[in-house]
Amino acid sequence: MDAITEASGYESWFVSARDPASDRALWIRHTRHRPVEGLKGSESAALWCTAAGRDLGGPPVVVKEVFGAFPAGASAGAGGFRGQAVMDGQSARWDLAIAGDQAPLRPLRPAALYRAPLPRTKLEAVVPDGTVTGTLEVGGRAVAVDGWRGTAGHNWGSEHADTWVWLHAADFSTGNSGAGDAGRVPDAWLELVLARIRVGPARSPWTAMGALGLGGDRIVLGGLGRRPLVDARPDRLTASIGGPRVRLLLSVTTDDSDPVAVTYADPRGGTRTVRHAALAGVTLSLRRPGHPELTLSSRRGAYEYGTAQPMPGIEPRPLPAG
Repeated sequence: MDAITEASGYESWFVSARDPASDRALWIRHTRHRPVEGLKGSESAALWCTAAGRDLGGPPVVVKEVFGAFPAGASAGAGGFRGQAVMDGQSARWDLAIAGDQAPLRPLRPAALYRAPLPRTKLEAVVPDGTVTGTLEVGGRAVAVDGWRGTAGHNWGSEHADTWVWLHAADFSTGNSGAGDAGRVPDAWLELVLARIRVGPARSPWTAMGALGLGGDRIVLGGLGRRPLVDARPDRLTASIGGPRVRLLLSVTTDDSDPVAVTYADPRGGTRTVRHAALAGVTLSLRRPGHPELTLSSRRGAYEYGTAQPMPGIEPRPLPAG
């Protein structure tokens, strides 16, 4: 894993994947946190594992363990994730390989933003669309992971955004998401981030950045100068997002039984409340000159809403700090 190069900062590698044959999903994070000098706390590393499944007979299981440094044997990157964690007598263990033929996606545009002081969060989908295979044991249960569709990402920076949405989806069908195999669009995937940052006392408008993979093409979405129309809430999203000669209309819904709420520590102090739904419904309409409007739907989306603002009615899980 890359080291934090600034005096303070955070870094996260994560994998998110869903089983195409059942309502099961995983979300695993390997994180590093270094607070601003003078704040309480020291550099720490953490391994997080969340397993969700509407057929598992209970709420999502979350296990997080914090270390002074990453333990021997833990690894995370484009090729796979390996680690184990224990929390409150509950354990999790994972050894996952990731395969995908898509080039990494760096959604910040222009690329000079990766060298600029703002935004303070940088991000990359190291595997925008791939399959995840391996072993997962969580909460005393072995979960078979065999060709789950998913993504692997890498985030780093000196401060979390004030408010953000992260969305990934694949396993699309044309029209209604229940269209079945006849309507499947197997090569389609969506990777999208929406963010608002704080500049002094003010909060910026929403910025969109991402891409839609379709038919082997990568359709760029958002970027500076293309302000999206966004209604983002912890449990749902509607948005209209532009790109070079395209317009994407987007709707996301989540089921109350799927999400988990957690907190992320910020290097500059304070926390962000994060609601993560590993099994979200996604419907999009793509408009392009010279093409008929294309509508795609999926029940295999991951939707994350994080914010420094109050999130009424949502109580984060009590997890170790770090």
